[in-house]
Amino acid sequence: MPFTPYHFGPSGFIGLLFRRRLDVPVFVAANVLIDIEVLADQYFQPGWPVHQLWHFHTLLVGGLAGAILGLLVYRLRPLRFLSEKSMSLIGLPGCASWHSMVLAGVLGAWLHVFIDSLYHYDVQLFWPYPFNAVGQWIGHLTKLNLDQLQPYVRLCCVVFYVLLFALYAAILIGRLKNKRKP
Repeated sequence: MPFTPYHFGPSGFIGLLFRRRLDVPVFVAANVLIDIEVLADQYFQPGWPVHQLWHFHTLLVGGLAGAILGLLVYRLRPLRFLSEKSMSLIGLPGCASWHSMVLAGVLGAWLHVFIDSLYHYDVQLFWPYPFNAVGQWIGHLTKLNLDQLQPYVRLCCVVFYVLLFALYAAILIGRLKNKRKP
């Protein structure tokens, strides 16, 4: 993906779907954290491969970075308050336990890395294994290379935006119906 906005559809939808077990703001923030590597690559090491500067685009390092993010948000009270407040601003209760935040950080980072492994050649999902194993598996299964798969990945991300808004609306409608019952 060019930058994180494509990831907000799938991450927002999955975060909202599992909002009772995951901290949604941390889940979405982990997606942003992973793409910091791409921005840093443009500054420190312009050129190819852009997803291998710090190996954030791997399950190992990305998951660790997400876990640290979740733990930091939990341990730093202003960040935890911001996470809880952002959920209450959109009319939903937050889940601000340490394990929900750490799990959200790990799973959010992994989701980002997985989506990028379907889109970019240089993502090493199973680093230190040096190749894009997911791209190779998809190629064998579908007879498509990543260039041919990219429009489908973008379409899926846009569809998840629509599903995210539909799920959010359904949750709010359900909450309103529950409040009206005597």
